[in-house]
Amino acid sequence: MGPRLVGLAAILARRQGAAAAQTLLRKGSAWMADPSNDAARQALVEQLRVGAEKAGGTAARLSARLAKEVDKRRVSVGAWERDLMSLRYEVADIAPGPVRDAALGAYAAQVSAAVHLIAGAGNPDRARADVLRALAAEERMLRGERLGAAEKQRALDAVAAARAACAAR
Repeated sequence: MGPRLVGLAAILARRQGAAAAQTLLRKGSAWMADPSNDAARQALVEQLRVGAEKAGGTAARLSARLAKEVDKRRVSVGAWERDLMSLRYEVADIAPGPVRDAALGAYAAQVSAAVHLIAGAGNPDRARADVLRALAAEERMLRGERLGAAEKQRALDAVAAARAACAAR
């Protein structure tokens, strides 16, 4: 979900400007930070629907499909981890600027969602172990990622905060 949201934001940045992309990524980040938050989910779905109406073409189809997926989505640890890895790759591929900064914010929001995966799990101990393992792997991968020093530190700080929150849960 996250990488496709970033991809759509990149398309919107080219067609409608950076502000449209940042708005989409901000609402996406709010939902990814807490997928159980219905208000954040509805705000993202509405933004995607509005974006579809304005965008036209391929962007409209992608936006409409993402809106349906967000509306139905229930997040597992595996899906969260795949989205997290994909977002990391996407951030590195975006040119420096406001869209990349917003994409890094979406990555940080995805990282912070880790604690919610534990709270909503049928087996919290197993979910905690899986999430902490994924966060440790993510921290290792970030160290070699093509990010600027400040961006890398921002991402590492998000991972450290998520690990602390998960360990305390």
